[in-house]
Amino acid sequence: MSELRFRLAHIDDAPAIAVLARRVVRRWIIPEQPPEGVAVIEAGLVTPVIREKIRTGERFHLAFVDGVLAGIAAVRHDSHVFLLFVGTRHQGRGIASKLWRRLRLDCMRRAGTRIFTLNAARGAIPVYLHLGFVYDRDPARRRGKVVSTPMIYRMDDHA
Repeated sequence: MSELRFRLAHIDDAPAIAVLARRVVRRWIIPEQPPEGVAVIEAGLVTPVIREKIRTGERFHLAFVDGVLAGIAAVRHDSHVFLLFVGTRHQGRGIASKLWRRLRLDCMRRAGTRIFTLNAARGAIPVYLHLGFVYDRDPARRRGKVVSTPMIYRMDDHA
């Protein structure tokens, strides 16, 4: 039986976060991206950038299986989920659901957050729908160079 543990990231976790995030992105997200999207994604997944995000208060929730980093959920402004990744060999075990719950409860406690947004890779849409997100059709949502689908989670829809 594997041991599953969770905690918030520390600055010294940045290298491991970068490695896991790049592995997941290269396997599941990069193949559907145009070159300019790949450049944007990869630029944000290097150790110094992740270290700075942690240092400036962006929160990274980590999941460890038997002491090895297996999943990451990260949020900015206590409302925009910008990473929710589980290593390929650990997928299908409910780790993403548990990370999402921890992140959501933390943001609600810290900031009273009632609405969460994220930009989903095409292959991850079914996971986010399962977690309770819906398509965000707000025309004000800014589009970037990365191909993604805007999604939103409203606490009032899950009360």
